[in-house]
Amino acid sequence: MTSNFEYRYFAMTPEQETVTGNRTGDGTDAAASAGFGTASVMTASGKMIGEIDDESIQYRFDLMTRADVSRYGAAKSVNGKEYSEGGINFVAQPDDLLGLCFYGIYGDALAVTTTPPTGGGYTISSFVHTWKEHKNNVLPSFTLEVGREEKEHTYTGMCINRLSLNCSHGEYVTMSADFTGKSESGVTTLASPTFGGAALDGFHFADGTVTFSDDGTNESTSTKIKSISMEFNMNLDTDAACSIGDRTYLRQPEPQMREITGTVEFSDASTTSSFGGSGTVTVPGYDMLLTSGGKLFNGDTAEPAIMLSLTNGTQSLALGIRKVRWEAPTANISGRDTQTLSLNFVALVDVTDNVMSETVLTHTTDSTGLATGKKYSVA
Repeated sequence: MTSNFEYRYFAMTPEQETVTGNRTGDGTDAAASAGFGTASVMTASGKMIGEIDDESIQYRFDLMTRADVSRYGAAKSVNGKEYSEGGINFVAQPDDLLGLCFYGIYGDALAVTTTPPTGGGYTISSFVHTWKEHKNNVLPSFTLEVGREEKEHTYTGMCINRLSLNCSHGEYVTMSADFTGKSESGVTTLASPTFGGAALDGFHFADGTVTFSDDGTNESTSTKIKSISMEFNMNLDTDAACSIGDRTYLRQPEPQMREITGTVEFSDASTTSSFGGSGTVTVPGYDMLLTSGGKLFNGDTAEPAIMLSLTNGTQSLALGIRKVRWEAPTANISGRDTQTLSLNFVALVDVTDNVMSETVLTHTTDSTGLATGKKYSVA
């Protein structure tokens, strides 16, 4: 048979537990039977069907086999831990799929009950969503529904373990999100998808800027950036989510050390760094990293160490990394390619307010036509 594109889709719904602030799946919420919460209630947003390029969500299990000295091969086997994992690749466009993915790596505060939510690491003003790390933040879980031409596959208790963003000159801004969660719930009848971002187009690096700041007082925009990539890693502890008496996860995997890394590639491999008005380095260069052994850029909220700003003329996305340590530079020559300069960086926590990054997503409308913007928090 030919491929049935009508029934190819990816839907993402935050899971909400009925007990206020309880998202740990610890058994205190009797109504939470699907994932780590009830995957149907979310203020304003609800289910989001996004325009993705591809997906690789798969049901997996560990197969254990037994062998004994009397037989030449294994004679018995049983399946062990059951889980689901995989990812999606998509173009970053200012729709609710993008918003849910950022909500998945920032979360919100447990005690937030206001609508829209205030405090913690997630705030919303009209259509402007702002996320940043906060010591009280708890990451959400999601129910994923994937249409694959003949059946819909449902995965509950899915958490984002990694989110990456890549911007290259002359191309769409692309993103990927990796999920891990409970074993597959089963297959059901296909639905007819309605894409929430159908009226929008993706961000393009032609309408983007990258600025740098060494000390939070001097910033500079570079016009020689060929590409920039950023990756957020939650390092979810899936082993701690398991327990004797069940094959799949009983609790939501807890995040371990948060890691933010990335790479900036310059089209010009000049060895000279750019300096601000006070003589402070504002754009990294080979000479700076060679003499300092890895320069520390210590920005602030207004002027972070690295700020990536994207717009399509109406909606926008701004992602700032507050404090970074630059790694050793990479530059080489060949007989056919021009020389470029690649700089890797690692984000550090700003000890003044315990923030590593801040993301601002600005919408202008939503699929329900609400007068105010949607909140992604389920608190």
